[in-house]
Amino acid sequence: MDVAIGRFGSRSFFQMNGESIEIKDYKISSSKHGGTELENVPDSTASNLILETLGAGADIADLPARKRQVNHSTTLEVYEDGQRRQVQLKTQKASVTIELADIDKLTGSNKPAKKLFVLALIKANEQAIHDGQLTKNYVSFPLQELIDTGFYSTPQSARKGFNTGMDTLTSLKIKGHIQQTKKKGSSIDALEVLFTGARIERGQCTIYFNERISWSFIAQYFTILPRYYFRLPNRASDLLYYIFYLARQHTRDIEERGYFTIGFRAIQHRLQLPSEVGNNNPYKTIKKPIEEAIEELETEHSNLYRNTEFSLLPVCDDTAPIAEYLDNGYLKVGLTGAFAETFIAISKDTAKQIETAQKRQARITEKAVAINTAKKLEAEEKAQSEERSGTE
Repeated sequence: MDVAIGRFGSRSFFQMNGESIEIKDYKISSSKHGGTELENVPDSTASNLILETLGAGADIADLPARKRQVNHSTTLEVYEDGQRRQVQLKTQKASVTIELADIDKLTGSNKPAKKLFVLALIKANEQAIHDGQLTKNYVSFPLQELIDTGFYSTPQSARKGFNTGMDTLTSLKIKGHIQQTKKKGSSIDALEVLFTGARIERGQCTIYFNERISWSFIAQYFTILPRYYFRLPNRASDLLYYIFYLARQHTRDIEERGYFTIGFRAIQHRLQLPSEVGNNNPYKTIKKPIEEAIEELETEHSNLYRNTEFSLLPVCDDTAPIAEYLDNGYLKVGLTGAFAETFIAISKDTAKQIETAQKRQARITEKAVAINTAKKLEAEEKAQSEERSGTE
């Protein structure tokens, strides 16, 4: 079962197996549950592809091969034209194209751009997106916030990181179509920038959003994200985001079992770790980075909240060859307490609303059938009457 929650202003929609139903009186905002600060992050197929592309950096050409290893139902291609790159993704319900004007802007890990993109979506959810549209073309926040969240340690590094990250994000263009339900979709028909500019003035950061596009294409659903995401090292933050991006799709597993799993092969892809083929030191380049990212998440959560509401358990055979380790090993993600409640509460409320909506639809269908049957009988009686009149 695929579960997703979308936000349109003060209204929320829950999508289950292609059916979209409004959730009454569910407020989506940054929240604090049991001492755990959780951000609500709009996401979609498009936003996930943007983060994958930024994460790939200069190795963007490897994305298609990586994607084929973990998802056989998705087609991903990368096209080159001088410094320009295009990433094209196609699934049964979506087609998304991302264009980068200058591949040199994707050098390194692109940590500033990735985290600023997530932060921009969080701020848009709070300040700018209502009813699937922008109510204003910018979001703003204090430069100090980048320090308070642990993103940067000094005003100088925060200023430099913001400018570097936004230079990358403002050069990124996107287009595509996502089919949300049988009758409803969201599109950006031509390549458009997401962000038209950014600045820091008097200690206040401002990010400007493109008013010409439909932001429901980017902010189709939402998931939660612990606020310590911003203070984590690069791979650990990528893993944390990936975990909660997948969590919204595993609501039933979380409710019934208290956990879901992610294969190590998928984690290898998400963390942009090298292939094991021809790798002379797979422990150093693959296994150790995965183990370190998991440990960093566990340590950060334990130090801040001292609970086990979010737990990670690697399940694998450490003595197996690297290919078997990646193909058969997995991460068991336990979600309880505030983390689970956020997803489960919505799921339970929505289940009731789905049942009500289905009954309402059944009544509408039954009434329509009755009306059509009555009209058909009336037409037949009229035809028979006219036939008798003609005979006489």
